[in-house]
Amino acid sequence: MDLLNNVRQRFNEFFTRPADVRTLGLFRILLSVFLLFQALLWLPDWANFLGREGWVQWELTRALNQFWHLHMEVLYAWVEPTGMTDIQFVYLFFWVYVGAGLGLLLGWYTRIWAVIAYLCHYVIMSTLPTFMYGVDIFLHISLFYMVLMPVGKVWSLDARQGRANSEPTWSSTLSIRVLQIHLCLVYFSAGYEKMAYTNWWEGNVLYRSMVQPDFRQFDMRWLAYVPVIPMVMSWLTMILETFYFIGMYVPRLRVYWLAGMIGLHLGIGLFLGLYLFGLIMIFLTVSAFGMAVYKDLRHWRINTRYADESFSLLPQKKRSLG
Repeated sequence: MDLLNNVRQRFNEFFTRPADVRTLGLFRILLSVFLLFQALLWLPDWANFLGREGWVQWELTRALNQFWHLHMEVLYAWVEPTGMTDIQFVYLFFWVYVGAGLGLLLGWYTRIWAVIAYLCHYVIMSTLPTFMYGVDIFLHISLFYMVLMPVGKVWSLDARQGRANSEPTWSSTLSIRVLQIHLCLVYFSAGYEKMAYTNWWEGNVLYRSMVQPDFRQFDMRWLAYVPVIPMVMSWLTMILETFYFIGMYVPRLRVYWLAGMIGLHLGIGLFLGLYLFGLIMIFLTVSAFGMAVYKDLRHWRINTRYADESFSLLPQKKRSLG
């Protein structure tokens, strides 16, 4: 019974004990930076991506949509009577999207800009279904969270101008836990599925990914003569992902686990060319657990300094006793 009560108490504390609201501020800032960075990368080909006669025409992308999807053509139909061309509208849409990202970054009327950014991204995903992949799904989920979560509590103009209270509340704690648990489930699912395939244990999947033309960034064929390297890298990947939900909740251990996750996604960007995917996953993990790791490092540093000072005073104490 004592064990059951202890578990129940720990569970309640996990969701109700005030959590550091700077986690939500960091989440807002990092994901807003990512949104703006991705949008600027798209800018030179924006009309080709989203224009009526772009790489994939509206007629085709509309056919790939469900009836409830909000396609760019639907929005353009509302303004077409004004004489605006589809290219002009597409670029107007771009600057609205970027403006929403800037509003989120600054935390100025955060909830309003979060809704606008989310809707704009929904239109982009509906208009470009053939180009969307994990990066865009994670960004879309993040924008949805920013609509619902109090991400403007800190490091924002809303907090500076008194529209947001920086004190922790039950909603801010719940928001942080939802973000963390979501990442834990994502990584556990990814790691567990990898463990179910023999090719991952043998390192074949990792090796083939680095040498196939679609992803190859360097000539890595030499790894075929040193198979232990991709094998060990595969094992580390499965361990980091599958046991993420443990490593990120153990003080001090999460310092190394966070470093491992950053290294993992830097490797994905560097060796597979999936730079945006690696970047958004780093931003999400740093957002969710970065403040906890920062506190661990600060606590670690204080304890180390205290131990060093105590050790340096030891001879003086001996002399005074003598």
